[in-house]
Amino acid sequence: VDVAMIQAEQPTRAFSGAAKGEGPMVKAFYRMIEMADDSAVTMEAILAPHRERTIQRMRHESIVLNIQDGCDLNYNSLSECEGLGVIGKNQTSASSQGLHLHSSFVVNNDGLPLGVLRADCSTPLPKSEQTSHEEKKTNHWLTATEDSNILAKQLPTTRIINVMDREGDFFGQFEQPRHKRVDLLVRAKHNRKT
Repeated sequence: VDVAMIQAEQPTRAFSGAAKGEGPMVKAFYRMIEMADDSAVTMEAILAPHRERTIQRMRHESIVLNIQDGCDLNYNSLSECEGLGVIGKNQTSASSQGLHLHSSFVVNNDGLPLGVLRADCSTPLPKSEQTSHEEKKTNHWLTATEDSNILAKQLPTTRIINVMDREGDFFGQFEQPRHKRVDLLVRAKHNRKT
C-alpha cells in the first residue's frame, strides 16, 4: 500500500526518485517486484477486489456491455528491461519492445462505467513465430468470453453483451458455446455467408 501511494503521487518518475531515495522503501519495492510469477503480487491478484466490486455493480443491471480490446504497451525506451516481446517495427524496421494488454471494461446500457473485469498481459512473439502469436491473441478473446459465461451463472438477471472490434471476428469465437444470457457484438472483418 505504501509503495502504491508513493508511486501514485509521482507516476511518471522511477520508484527510487518518487521515494526520494529512501533506502528501506526502495529495497522493499525491489524485493516486491522481483517475486516469482506465482506469488501473491500478480496482475490478477491486484485486480481481484476491483473485479468483485465490478461484479456487484453488474448485479443491479439488466444489460451490461463487456467491452473487450487489446493494445500494445510500448516499453522500447526500457532497454534493460527483461521479459518484453516484439510489438511491432518502426519506419527503419527496428523492433519495438513491449507487452500486449487485453482488457474487459464493463459499462451499463447508458454507458456508465461499472469497472474492469479482466486485464491479461502477454509477451508478443516476433513475426517469424506469428502463428503461435496469433493463437495467443485469439485466446484472450475466447478467455474473456468464457469469463462472461461463468459470470452469467452468477448473475441470473443480467444479460452480458461482449463488444469486440475486428480482431474478435474469427470462427472460434462464434463456435464457442455461450450461456443464453451472453451475446456477441463483433465488428466484421470478414465477409460471411449466413
